Formats: sequence, C-alpha cells, structure tokens
Amino acid sequence: MLIDEKGRLFGKLNVLDVLFAMILLAAIFLGYTMLSRGGSETIPVTYTVEIQNRKDDYFEHVHIGESVIDGVTKSPVGSIVGFSKQPARKLEQADGKMHIYMPQDHSDGYVKIQADAIVAYPDLLVGNEPMKIGKEVALRSESLAMHGYVTGIEYDSELLKGAK
Repeated sequence: MLIDEKGRLFGKLNVLDVLFAMILLAAIFLGYTMLSRGGSETIPVTYTVEIQNRKDDYFEHVHIGESVIDGVTKSPVGSIVGFSKQPARKLEQADGKMHIYMPQDHSDGYVKIQADAIVAYPDLLVGNEPMKIGKEVALRSESLAMHGYVTGIEYDSELLKGAK
C-alpha cells in the first residue's frame, strides 16, 4: 500500500511533508530563474545629471575622465564624459505672481556620465540601482560632490533588445 492509515508514504514519509518539500523546491527554482534572468548582460549607457543653481566656481571642479561613485553606497557608477552649463533660473513669488530671475554668478550644470548598465528588464541598473529619469542622485568624483537629478539616459536600443 502506498499510503498507510497514518498518512505516511510507504510507511515512512508523511504526505504533507513531501508536498511541502516539493513546493519549497519549486519556489526556490522559480525565484532563482526570475532573479538571474537578464541580470548578467550589460550595455553602455550615458546619463545626464542636472545640478541646479550653483556658483560658477563650483563647476570648475568638474573634470572629464574622472571616475564617479555613488555618494551613499560608494559603488562605482561610471566616469565623466561631458559637461555643459547655462545660467541658473529661479522662480520667485512676488506681488501674487511668479517671476523667473537669473541669480548673478550662478549656473545650472549638466554632467554626462558613461557607465555599463546591467539589463534587468525593465530596468537598467547602474551601481546595482535602477537608473530612471527624474531620479535624485548623490554622486562623488575625485574632486567634487554632486547632488542632482537624472535628466536623460542615452543607450543603443538595439543592444538593449539583444540583452533582454
């Protein structure tokens, strides 16, 4: 007899224990395949970080070629490949109206950073963190601490399709 009166398989194993072990193994296998799927392919990306309303001399410390790390986790997040700036603009309310003004000697800077991103569809991970437009970032290079927002991400969409 396969199952005896006490619910044991072949008189030795409890049927519920066998069922639990099978469900546990299936969950482990499914979790492993979902986490490992697509997480090892990398593609080069260039993302832009906007740093708002800083004194002009602040941006003298942005140097092309410097390595960049995440200011919190200290993991590498690429290297600086480009930089531009434009006069800063601020909104101010006066007389019940909003006014745009340009503070003297202040600029908004745009730092372009190139990195290898891990493709973990639907995300691109840089430094094990999802890279999204609008994301607030705190970064450090060899000569500068930066705080800003990601305003653009560039990558070859054909490489992304091949890495999925």
